[in-house]
Amino acid sequence: MKAIATLTACLLLAGCASSVSPDEEVIVLDVAAETVECRGEATQRCLRVRRSGEEAWTNFFDRIEGFTHEEGVRYRLEVIRRRVPAPPADGSSFRYTLLRVLEREPTGG
Repeated sequence: MKAIATLTACLLLAGCASSVSPDEEVIVLDVAAETVECRGEATQRCLRVRRSGEEAWTNFFDRIEGFTHEEGVRYRLEVIRRRVPAPPADGSSFRYTLLRVLEREPTGG
């Protein structure tokens, strides 16, 4: 009986340990080694990203708070994606924050 109570307490504490709210999602992004020219409201340099497990690269117009891209280095990042409740007309509906760099690999090119 004591073992069941201990197990139940551990599971409850583990469930409460997460700081991710319903408007947040932890995702893994692969970031290409080179940025590309892209056009949103103006011409800018964009990261090329794909979610873990996807094949297609897409232009990433947002910034990732706490992350600085270095040209010639490929990354795998764990980030929190938060929904912005009332984004500006020309802004993103998500905000991204770096949790940790999972991989960092210079491409040598």
